Amino acid sequence: MIRITNSAEVLYARLSDERKTGELLPLPVDFYRKLDLKENASDTDTTVNNNKLLNTLKAKRIQKLLIYLAYDRQPPQPIPAEEGELYKRIRAVVSNTDADEKSSRIKVLSDIPEIATPTGGKIGPYRANEIIELQDESDVEFVLKNKIGEKI
Repeated sequence: MIRITNSAEVLYARLSDERKTGELLPLPVDFYRKLDLKENASDTDTTVNNNKLLNTLKAKRIQKLLIYLAYDRQPPQPIPAEEGELYKRIRAVVSNTDADEKSSRIKVLSDIPEIATPTGGKIGPYRANEIIELQDESDVEFVLKNKIGEKI
């Protein structure tokens, strides 16, 4: 796996971008795992600074995720896996249902970019043969009707 070096510069740039807009900005799925926060492990000030930047970035992005949940909007894709999981769990709690009960498992038939659904949500991007879980029944219907995927 390729590690992100110069983590402080990357984190600062991402944090600056997040502060400039009210929208949640896309980040790679493995963004947090690729960060090398111990690149200068001997310099404790650098390590402390990197951790502060990371925690501030995460806090800002979590605030935005909560806003997306409050307005029942799908976050942009891709987002880090940790944020995607957090979004799903909070959404399940807020809707007062178990996420596994309401979700439908779909096998994607071909590569698709991020697309808007008729309800105004966004799904994707997905790769062919990827197994996804959709919680909105109208999104499931849209995917099946347009032969984007098949129910499994």
